[in-house]
Amino acid sequence: MTVGNAPSRPRPTGVGAVLAVAVLQVVAIVVTVVLWFFHTVFAGGACAPSCDWATADAAGTLFVSAIAASILVTVTAAIVARRTGRDFAWVPLASTALVIAGYFAAVALIDAAMR
Repeated sequence: MTVGNAPSRPRPTGVGAVLAVAVLQVVAIVVTVVLWFFHTVFAGGACAPSCDWATADAAGTLFVSAIAASILVTVTAAIVARRTGRDFAWVPLASTALVIAGYFAAVALIDAAMR
């Protein structure tokens, strides 16, 4: 085989790195959802007579929106990494920070609703 006929190696894509780091994001989502569940379930009974339900609903919407935005950003990074071959492993880490920040903001909002 000559150099001109040698099989070419496939161009590396960065999607593997993005998906590997996205495992941390999935773990963060699962942990924060469990924490959110226990925080809201045990607060629901004590909150019932005087709770601002509109604010409590807004807190839930904020938390779910943070998770959805986080997943959307990571999927977009995986697509771009696959097409460009660049390593965007930092994007799922930033998305994980978005999930955690969304959780803390939602907890603060629901705690304010219970007062």
